[in-house]
Amino acid sequence: MLGLIFLAFVAIGVVVYNYYKSRKIFFENLLSFCNHLKIEIEFSKNTLAQIIDRYLTSYSSHFAQVLAHYKSLLDTKQDITTQNIVMWKRLKPEEATAVTEFLVELGRHGVGEESHKLRANIVIFESHHKTAVEFMKTRASLYLKLCIILGLGVVIILI
Repeated sequence: MLGLIFLAFVAIGVVVYNYYKSRKIFFENLLSFCNHLKIEIEFSKNTLAQIIDRYLTSYSSHFAQVLAHYKSLLDTKQDITTQNIVMWKRLKPEEATAVTEFLVELGRHGVGEESHKLRANIVIFESHHKTAVEFMKTRASLYLKLCIILGLGVVIILI
């Protein structure tokens, strides 16, 4: 019984840790996608749907879902607006807005302006990634350790 109580606290710590880890991975994937786009737009001149198809399987499930939904909007030739883009729920509102605006504006300009906007968005996403990495290093490990210690404390009290 005491082992189950301890494991429950550890499980809570792991869930919180994975929350921060998945946010960090999401922004790593987003930056990777931006870099792929930059290269493809400047050199290959492939369509946006072709670029997404080429790299979709190399991203984590959360980011891949966002891209897959975006690609389905492209494939069905729907008007891409901030309302019909499905965003990942773990993003903070300002992060979700930045990613949504990025996706809405994607592919609507010439190559030169698209490259310029892409570089500007990379700077924004790097700051969000930096914040996610900070939280991963500080909060995630702190909450995990705190849950383990709390679990041990509860087990000791119950003994």
